[in-house]
Amino acid sequence: MKPDVHVVTPEGWLSRGEAFVRGQGEQLAVFGGIPGEAVKARVFGRQGHQVRARALGPAGAPHPSRVKPLCEKWGPCGGCPWMHLNADGERAAHADLWRQGFSEAKLDLDPGPLHQVPGELSEVRVHYGVSDRGQPRIGVTAREGNGLVAIPDCLKLSPLMRSFMGAAVATLRTADVPPNGPILGLRAREVNGELLVGVKVPRYSPVVSAWAPTLASTLRELRGVVADFPPEEDRMGLGVQKLYGSDTIDWAALGLRFRLGIEEHLPRHLPAYAALLEAAPRVLGIVEGDAVLDLGAHVGTRTVVLARASGWALGVETDDRARLRAVENASRNGIGAEFVGDSWPEAVAAAAPRLMGRRPLVWIDTGRKELGARVVEAVQSVDPRRVVLQGSNPPALARELARWLGLGWEFGGMERWDVDPHAPFAEAVAVLVSPNQAAPEKRSPRRRALR
Repeated sequence: MKPDVHVVTPEGWLSRGEAFVRGQGEQLAVFGGIPGEAVKARVFGRQGHQVRARALGPAGAPHPSRVKPLCEKWGPCGGCPWMHLNADGERAAHADLWRQGFSEAKLDLDPGPLHQVPGELSEVRVHYGVSDRGQPRIGVTAREGNGLVAIPDCLKLSPLMRSFMGAAVATLRTADVPPNGPILGLRAREVNGELLVGVKVPRYSPVVSAWAPTLASTLRELRGVVADFPPEEDRMGLGVQKLYGSDTIDWAALGLRFRLGIEEHLPRHLPAYAALLEAAPRVLGIVEGDAVLDLGAHVGTRTVVLARASGWALGVETDDRARLRAVENASRNGIGAEFVGDSWPEAVAAAAPRLMGRRPLVWIDTGRKELGARVVEAVQSVDPRRVVLQGSNPPALARELARWLGLGWEFGGMERWDVDPHAPFAEAVAVLVSPNQAAPEKRSPRRRALR
């Protein structure tokens, strides 16, 4: 056996989907490993205090969940780290990952059901460069090294998304756009059979601007192409510049119409996200007349859904572009939602006079971070009777739950939505219930004019 190949037995899961083996000072991350299964692992690099390795195969009896990955690019690409698990194995891995987070926070909680929604990813992010075979291609950075792995037949993408990658690389070649040149990355979003493409560039590029109409002539489903500049190059303050067609795309979901831009950071699996939105009023326990506070409203999709159920909701979003889009989305649906752009503590403090006596229901999108003490204090100051924490980072959400439980709140259950098939990423919502369940004295406040 080569000296860089070792027999190891992983102990648990890492957040990126590798299995890990604890070491003295260094941790071994094994791509393709399964906790509890002895494997031959080849070391291929180091990153910080972590040694990175790839499982070559079981060293004994294979794990009951192990299957042969369906994609021939599974190894080089690495975008589906759990494709070597069967469906039951993936569900168990999701649950184990969250239980590890709870254990680290000294909590004994049930991570709840995992909702898996059929359908392809609605978004792909790729690079234009030289492939692992030395050709100009569109693909993703290789798991080992810095090369590019072309993914023309990615099983997680729709036929239209795969057609986009083929048309994009062909027209980029025709337009003489050099690989590893003016384009830092491409991002395509598919909604209802239409595409919106974003091109990340370091600065304005005439050759990229000339390429966009060429792509449109090849791909009839293309709705628009926009360029995304870094802030220092965005002298007009546009955020993005339209290169062709429209700079937005419409998404119809739950009987509502949302306008999305390429810069929106929504989950890449819109069907799963729609299922989460549909469940949100139930999870929050809304009845008509409740006051709802939504922290981290982004482009207003969740706020609008919550406001439709309650009659009124206040969304807080610090990003100006996202907040303006949120106002537009509420207005075009005729929904009683308002949006403000202060920091979360300041926004809650400003809204406190309107929320007093109404015992609001609060949704907080924590993302992958923990909340600061000021946010928690501000939310508790308006006397909510129920709080929902949404997060995608198990350890961070577990620590946040521990904080609230330590303040006397009760755990009301948890649900998770699989937003990236064959990968460890899930959006989780955890319910916290106030020990004081007295009914609100007032109904939701009167809606102010949208602004």
